[in-house]
This record gives sequence, C-alpha cells and structure tokens, in this order.
Amino acid sequence: MASLLILALFILAALLTGSPFSHAGETTTHPASADLHPLERIATDFKISIITANPTFPVKITHGTIDGRSAELHDIHNYAGLFASEFGIYPPELVSRSKLKQVVFCRELSFAGQRRNAIPDFQNNTLYLDIARGTDSKTYLRKVIHHEFFHIIDYRDDGSVYRDDQWAALNPPDFKYGTGGRNAQHMRDTSVLTNTLPGFLDHYATTGVEEDKAEVFANLIVDGEYIKERIPQDTILGNKVRRMKAQLEIFCPEVNASFWERVGSVKRNNQ
Repeated sequence: MASLLILALFILAALLTGSPFSHAGETTTHPASADLHPLERIATDFKISIITANPTFPVKITHGTIDGRSAELHDIHNYAGLFASEFGIYPPELVSRSKLKQVVFCRELSFAGQRRNAIPDFQNNTLYLDIARGTDSKTYLRKVIHHEFFHIIDYRDDGSVYRDDQWAALNPPDFKYGTGGRNAQHMRDTSVLTNTLPGFLDHYATTGVEEDKAEVFANLIVDGEYIKERIPQDTILGNKVRRMKAQLEIFCPEVNASFWERVGSVKRNNQ
C-alpha cells in the first residue's frame, strides 16, 4: 500500500510540474501507471525531454511545416516500454553527440501536408514519432526509432544527409538512387526486407543515400541476424555494413565492437 501511495504521489508531482514525460489534461479510461516509468529513466539517462502531452504544433522549419496532434494515453502506455528498450540500447555519449534534445510522441504526424510515421527535426534537435501508426508490427516500430535517429546522427556527423559520395561509390556503377523517401511514403511494402535487390535491404533503401544508410543502421540494430545471413552472398551490402560501423565508431568511440556484441544479444518479444 505504501509503495502505491508513493507511486501516486510521484505521478501527481510529475503532472503538476510539467515533467517531460507527463501526460496531463487527457480524459481516458486508462489510469496513469508504471508504464510511464521507462520514459523517466530514458529522459534521465540521456538528458533529453520526452514530450507525451500537448506538444507544440505546427512547427515551421526551413523546408516545410511539421504538424500533428497529442498522442492518446493508451497509445503512450503501449509504446513506452518498446521505445525505452530500443533507445536504451544506445551509449549516452552517442545521443549527446547527436545533440538530440527532445523526443515528441504524437499522432497524425505530417510534414508539408504528407503523413509521416516519424520526422527528425535537425533545426530544433527534435525527433517526432507518430506512436499510433504501424502498431500492428512491433518490429516495424522498433526500426522506425533507429532509422529516424540515424538521420540525426548522419546530420551531426558532417552536416550533410542527402549526399555521401563515398557511400554511393559502394553501389554498382550503373545504379542511381531514386527521388528520396518522401516519394515512397505511399508504398506499403517499401520497407519489407528482400534479397532481390543486391546491395540493398529493401526498396526504401534505393530511394536515396540517406535512406540506404538509415536502413542499414536500423536493421543492424533490430534484425542483425538477417544482415549476417545476407552478407556472404552480397559483397556490396557487406561493404556498407563495414563502412557504417567504422564511421559510427569515428563519430562516437563507444559504438565499437563491444556495442555491436551487446546489440546482438538483445532479446525481443515482437508479438
């Protein structure tokens, strides 16, 4: 009984003080619970804010407007543990070097009028996640987190996301990337893994060098066994994996062989 009272007082204090992981002002049949505790841990360990209630929308940035709505409390409860388990994989120094300041949980997320599952906002050091989309696949939700966070790493690495001549040189001589991920948002199977595209994990990776790199990173984190099985028959993919790991270790020395060993030992329940 005493522990329940302490928990209730803690949550009440979080709501009243505007905690970065609080969710105030919502009418719901799902009471506040320990489901939010993983977010507190992540916010503390990585020195970031996790906005779960009343995010600021719209947000105008250089190339368009980010818009969305507050996430539903039941979606936050369903998503909190998954997000914490995935984000908690990272070394705190990696997040620090990325300059990420806040993560926003929301729904009906869009950029320039186009629905998006996630948006990395480099200008404001923010990662937006639509936690109500793609919920039929936990594997997909996990990959989205890592894919979009990599875009932020990629930007902080050298200030460029949409061009990487050294990475592109790993592709077959006659290959040309598409017109970017924004033009593949309507394709349902664009991110489904396939071995029919030598050098690429899925169709989405062929749309732009930035998406190619982000797909390699996300799948190394979430689906490393698949990549390990592909590499012996796919020299190009193997070269990309080696370059990815080498560049990440230069950017953040903590992303080393020991890190990848820990990633490989992660056990997930994707049901």
